[in-house]
Amino acid sequence: MRSPEFLNLFHLIALLAGGLCVSAKSIASAASVWPLQTFRSTPITAPYMNVTKNGKTEPGYLFISPYDLLQKTGHPMIYADDGELVWHGPLMNVSAFQPQMLDGEPVLAYWDGYLFTGFGFGGITILNSSYQEIHRVTLSGDDEKYVTIDDSRTYESYLDVHESQITDQGTILVTAVNVTQMDLSSIGGPKDGWVQDSLFYEIDIKTNKVLFRWSTVEHVSEVPLSNAVFALGDTGHSKDNPYKYPHLNSVAKYGDSYLISSRLMCSIFLIDKNGNVTWTLHGQTGGDFKLGPGTRFCYQHDLRFIAHTEDRITLHLHNNENTAFTTHPILTTGLILELDMQNRTVSLLKKFWDAEDPVFAPSQGSYQSLPNGHVLMEHGAVPKLEEYDENGAVVMRARFGYDYVMNSYRGYRSAWTGRPNTKPDVLACPEQGGMAVYVSWNGATDVQSWKVMTGSAEDKLSAAQIAPKNGFETKVWLDKISEKVTVEAVGGVGHGTKSEVVTVGQGC
Repeated sequence: MRSPEFLNLFHLIALLAGGLCVSAKSIASAASVWPLQTFRSTPITAPYMNVTKNGKTEPGYLFISPYDLLQKTGHPMIYADDGELVWHGPLMNVSAFQPQMLDGEPVLAYWDGYLFTGFGFGGITILNSSYQEIHRVTLSGDDEKYVTIDDSRTYESYLDVHESQITDQGTILVTAVNVTQMDLSSIGGPKDGWVQDSLFYEIDIKTNKVLFRWSTVEHVSEVPLSNAVFALGDTGHSKDNPYKYPHLNSVAKYGDSYLISSRLMCSIFLIDKNGNVTWTLHGQTGGDFKLGPGTRFCYQHDLRFIAHTEDRITLHLHNNENTAFTTHPILTTGLILELDMQNRTVSLLKKFWDAEDPVFAPSQGSYQSLPNGHVLMEHGAVPKLEEYDENGAVVMRARFGYDYVMNSYRGYRSAWTGRPNTKPDVLACPEQGGMAVYVSWNGATDVQSWKVMTGSAEDKLSAAQIAPKNGFETKVWLDKISEKVTVEAVGGVGHGTKSEVVTVGQGC
């Protein structure tokens, strides 16, 4: 039974995170503040990532975009495997953050813009390894004539929060939403009803040219309203309260076809190059397939092919099983399914969940296939990462916030070499008869050591000590107090980069 003192907070959390019923204990935790890492050399703060390892994990950094639902603040971030911060991106409404490749070079892509409950209007920012913006993908509302629930405002771009998938052809797959009229009489609604249509686009990154467009509403004959699991309720009668039934949340391209996931239809569709639906896999009824034991799913995220031939398809997904109208929480899992295209049957190959710390995620989440059979899952509204080995055993757990208060739309593991075009940050303070020098360099990944140089003036600095880098911020202790200090990076791509010369005691 929920404690009365937490009811207001619970309602806020339920609204923002999707309405899953949670215990009084979870609500009590939500009322607390997750501890933040703070530093002396920089004003950056970041959630502590509590990492526990039970075995060998795959190499690579962890990429998440923590968003505080109560403070309404978010940042794209990179962490090391030990929970140390690596890069802290700018303050924004952020979603769909992931490391990818573009033209053979590693990049970061994320959505940012105006955020609403379950959708948004914004653009996709693409950064190079120096964390500089090299492309901004946008979608104007002029051609589409987008209608929103707020007529008083227009937006720079109308891309939605759910996808930022770069293809090998230098294009990007994105989603959008558009309020439009539709006949809802087949599901008990008005004939002149209103829906929030879900669309996806393929856009050329360099020219911002739309190469492909697909609308769920425009294909209602192939994707009927009867597929929707989301109840109509009292929605659909006005533009201000449309029926939000499709909710596309992932798009991937394979050859000339597109694989899309509809969360609120609990369905997967394969779309051909002409926009026709090749097949439908419904997670509750099967659609064009017969579901085998353990293959049911619903409200899923991050759907991708693992392998595909004409006769057989293997795919994976993050199976939330929960959403705003779920009556009882259901275990969230990761699924690997095999589709027999000749017999149109679905078989379960693997199922992943953490038996010691089970998750019931009401929204968001991701599933990433790693080398050597490992899998990384992130659970959206439940700010937790899990890595599984080839046998399905949990080899890592990482938490970065309280459930239903801190979230991250997705989470990934990847190699990354950060080459910031900034200088290291330094603070030098007299302490206990000596001098403590604090140094950090936001986004630098492979600095080996820090060379501290001291002196009485900027032109009279000499090396005083070399200390190994120790986490995001390194503290170097010197017995002698100086007047001026600078620090130089040793090793890595930023070798030899110096900080500004700082005055000892200034800012302490």
